[in-house]
Amino acid sequence: MLKMKIQNIILSIVFFLILLLPISNQVFHYLSDLESPENRALAEMPEFRIENLDPFPSKFESYYQDHFFMRNWFNNKWSKINRKIFKKSPTDKALIGSEGWLYIKKDEIKTYLSENLFTDEELNLFKQEIIRRRDYLDSVNCRYYFVIAPTKYSIYPEYLPRIYQTRDSYTRTDQIVDVVSGINNVELIDLREVLNKLKDQGFLYRASDNHWNALGGYFAYAEIINRVHKDFPGLGPAYPLDSFNISTREVAGGNIAHMMNASNDYLETIPEIKFKNQKVWESEKAGYVSPPYFGFADEYELVFTNNTEDAPKVLLIRDSFGHVITPYLPAHFSKTVIIFDSWKYMLNQPIVDNEKPDIFIQMTLEAFYASLLANAGQ
Repeated sequence: MLKMKIQNIILSIVFFLILLLPISNQVFHYLSDLESPENRALAEMPEFRIENLDPFPSKFESYYQDHFFMRNWFNNKWSKINRKIFKKSPTDKALIGSEGWLYIKKDEIKTYLSENLFTDEELNLFKQEIIRRRDYLDSVNCRYYFVIAPTKYSIYPEYLPRIYQTRDSYTRTDQIVDVVSGINNVELIDLREVLNKLKDQGFLYRASDNHWNALGGYFAYAEIINRVHKDFPGLGPAYPLDSFNISTREVAGGNIAHMMNASNDYLETIPEIKFKNQKVWESEKAGYVSPPYFGFADEYELVFTNNTEDAPKVLLIRDSFGHVITPYLPAHFSKTVIIFDSWKYMLNQPIVDNEKPDIFIQMTLEAFYASLLANAGQ
């Protein structure tokens, strides 16, 4: 009887200490949580105001959900249980393939599976928008290049789970290709074909990220420049790979591993490609204002020169896929202005008017054509 009482007392004390652990840790910090893998600002502690209590409960709930005791540690363990035991992604935003390959879902998988085909009306609106941009660029003597950046699904479907191996091969990208290729004086550059053809040269995308790596970016650059070179022979063709120093380095898992709270479980070796001799210099920015709440405001406007005054000028409207080709592309132009317009893919006419480029390159990830359509007229 006495032994049972002692056990109950000990159990009660242990339970009480467990309840106190989160509060005491906030004061003494004897346990450190893991770094948050989320690419967002966590909710802040709301101000308690007696005269305005209505919003406090929901704001405090958001704060607590972002800051509860050892939140990231528990999420990390939950991620490992799902991945190691159940062989599934701990988040519905990602998909686990074979041999350590990860894929983002949402728009990318819908495009791959032909689940988001455009209606005839949408395709007609898309066509009219491209024609509108073409007509304006023609009026200012600027050549229009429409570049399609493929998702990893289009280049490496072989690492997907078997359930996704059989699909309808006609996608919204094929719809866009059919539309844009029929518009005069718009040069379509669909990078799917060249990257599929060259992927035996080495991995072109990161296994744990949805973006291409430096080698994939190089081949994308080479295809773009060689196509532009046909219209502007003075640019010269793409620089061959022997113009670069090529090395590798080991890095933590990319953005997909990060969203799964598993960056350190997906270490990978990625290539680095840099010119042997400097050919590109950063130049003064015009100070264009980035969209509100854009998380990459420092990258909104980039300006480069190759110190060749008589070469053409280029304006590149890019998304995150344009980051890797940034070191290569400006080597051919007297001035290169690169705008990352928060995945809006707009014409950005005020910037065109100010920069007066000879060449306008629109790079669009194949999963995000709807964003271009949504920003038609801008």
